[in-house]
Amino acid sequence: MRVLGRVLVRFAGDRSGNVAMIFSLLLVSLAVLAGGAVDLNQAMNARTRLSQALDAAALAIGVQTSIGQDSATELAGNFLAANYPDREIGTVRNIAVTLDNENDRVRVQAEAAVDTMFLGLIGIEELTVHWESEVQRARRGLELVMVLDNTGSMGGSKIASLREAGLLLTDILFESSDPERLAIGLVPFSSTVNVGTQYAREWWLDPDGLNPLHSENFVPAANRWDLFDAIDNRAWAGCVEARAIPHDIEDTLPDPNRPETLFLPYFAPDESDRGYYSNDYMDDRMGGYDERARMRNSAKYAGRDASGAGPNWGCSARPITPLTNRRATIDDAIEDMIASGTTNIPIGVSWGVRVLSPQAPFSEGSAFGDEDVIKAMVILTDGDNVMTGRSNQNYSDYSGYGYSRDGRLGLVSSSSTTLADTLDDRLADACEYARSLDIRVYTITFQVSSNSTRNLMRDCATTPWLYYDSPSEEALRTAFEMIAGDLTNLRLSR
Repeated sequence: MRVLGRVLVRFAGDRSGNVAMIFSLLLVSLAVLAGGAVDLNQAMNARTRLSQALDAAALAIGVQTSIGQDSATELAGNFLAANYPDREIGTVRNIAVTLDNENDRVRVQAEAAVDTMFLGLIGIEELTVHWESEVQRARRGLELVMVLDNTGSMGGSKIASLREAGLLLTDILFESSDPERLAIGLVPFSSTVNVGTQYAREWWLDPDGLNPLHSENFVPAANRWDLFDAIDNRAWAGCVEARAIPHDIEDTLPDPNRPETLFLPYFAPDESDRGYYSNDYMDDRMGGYDERARMRNSAKYAGRDASGAGPNWGCSARPITPLTNRRATIDDAIEDMIASGTTNIPIGVSWGVRVLSPQAPFSEGSAFGDEDVIKAMVILTDGDNVMTGRSNQNYSDYSGYGYSRDGRLGLVSSSSTTLADTLDDRLADACEYARSLDIRVYTITFQVSSNSTRNLMRDCATTPWLYYDSPSEEALRTAFEMIAGDLTNLRLSR
């Protein structure tokens, strides 16, 4: 008995098995905790998916400014079904949409229930995660001008695709914006631009012939408006020429006290009857072999008829459409675009800036720097800048920069390549000027094969990711859709 007693005392005092016993007792709890971490991770993944789906739903509802409560709730359900399909972990429920029309906000909230695998051992059968997305509709105004290539190379299906893409852009913007906060303008361009014949002899179009360039290529000096009046069968078609550098690309206010800032009505001179010229449309009314003198004879226009386009040779683009919030006006202008003439992108960009400007010639735009208004420009071309050099007295065909011989591009050359390169330089400067005014510049190349032109247009954009190369008609449509999406200017506020 004494031996047995000593054994029992030693057993009672032995602690060597406690750890194993305690571990055995805690094993279930540790397993639940470890497995619970897996369940919690699944719940966090479900919340991430739910937040992304709710963000997409809120954006989809937010761009539709006139949507009602029932339609908004249905749209939210559709977006959640598409972005959080049944195969994902968790079950979405309790979807709620709040339309705050007073503050232009949309709020979408929901929850996702995730079945547990381990926490069920302690009675927690599911975990529920919640999320709420809120979109602040754009309360800033948007002023957009589309500067679109309407040259001859855009003929056929290309101009049709451009019309379709342009209409798509206006459709998205008018559907997603308050019309009172949206204005769109259009600048079709070829070798020059057309401001519209309704502006004939406006003060900014130099009715008195004050600009020194007004009488360039006319001897004796002549007022271009008077020359148009002198020709019996031709009137001004609405096109204008570039002002002297740097006013050619800048938004310099026209001022009669500074004649070089006034704009020029486009007038292509009748070229010499002698030699090879592209635009000989009436008799020179003088003899001799001086081809330039024969061309500059301003007396020959009086009481005469011009053949062909005459002084409007090269004036092929449709008129500019100033900023408007009337959808029918801008849509009609897009549908009226035609394809004719050669490419002068910088003159198009310069008039895009003027359409957005608050000052003459067009004054529909808000002030540059107005924080309540976004100003944007979409520039599209399908080819390189062109100014055709000639081996004659003028060194080139007539264009929005006159003749190369007159040096209005900053150099004199008969090389088409040199002249095109110089237009490229003017385009780079025009784009830089537009960006300096905080204009958000988007650029598009449409079926362009030239790497140099693609690089030029990419560098023209505000950032490289606002440049779109469109090798196909479908890519062009996608580019306009992406630009429209960016211009909805929505932001997630939480």
